[in-house]
Amino acid sequence: MSDGGVTRTLVALHGNFASARWWVDLRADPPAGWRVLAPDLPGFAGTPHAGPVSIETYADWVLDWLRAQTLTRPVLLGHSLGGAVALEVAARDPQALAGLVLAASAPLNGLVTPEENYPVLELLRTTPPLLEASLGALFPSRRPANFADLLTDGARMAATHYSGNARALAAWGVDPARLAGLPALVLGGELDPLITPEMVRAQAAALNVEATVLPGLGHGFPQEDPAAFRTLLSGFLRTLPTP
Repeated sequence: MSDGGVTRTLVALHGNFASARWWVDLRADPPAGWRVLAPDLPGFAGTPHAGPVSIETYADWVLDWLRAQTLTRPVLLGHSLGGAVALEVAARDPQALAGLVLAASAPLNGLVTPEENYPVLELLRTTPPLLEASLGALFPSRRPANFADLLTDGARMAATHYSGNARALAAWGVDPARLAGLPALVLGGELDPLITPEMVRAQAAALNVEATVLPGLGHGFPQEDPAAFRTLLSGFLRTLPTP
């Protein structure tokens, strides 16, 4: 057992227009017996990006990063686009993980953005008020205390990623059969217009688990109500067998 009673590791992957700072509350007060690691994915918050913009490329990077940390069967948590990355990593080697947490994750069969929305995505690069309004809409109950930091990091996303990430999510998908036997927690926000409660329930059904939809919260529910999110997360982690 390491100092402070921490014995296991949860790796948290952020979503689009985001960074590791989305997990500041979880990192400051992790579930008992766990530590939380949160990398900045390639092309976000200053992490260099090379190669195509794809979920598969991000998963390659995460796998390399995990190997560098020398972790033993961590739990992978993914929010939004980060959920797709977590699913891709898990599908490649589910036995390497102890569990999977999907928070407003992109669906297992990808997420298609209507063509008419792509000009708006590109406008976000050069129109700060539009970016602030779009990011703020993810938190319908309240903006996180560090919203200014989240906005700063969102604006630092690589230029290739504005349309590129939407194209990547539309082109990606994973067979849920590849995840058979991996414990999973599937969560969503009642007021989320991007990953709707119906999508969340479909994800859970595909993974043979129950979905939990948090009332009164939106796409950014882990940041809107960190305590409620941590309670659900802690309950799930307690069910996992010791590796």
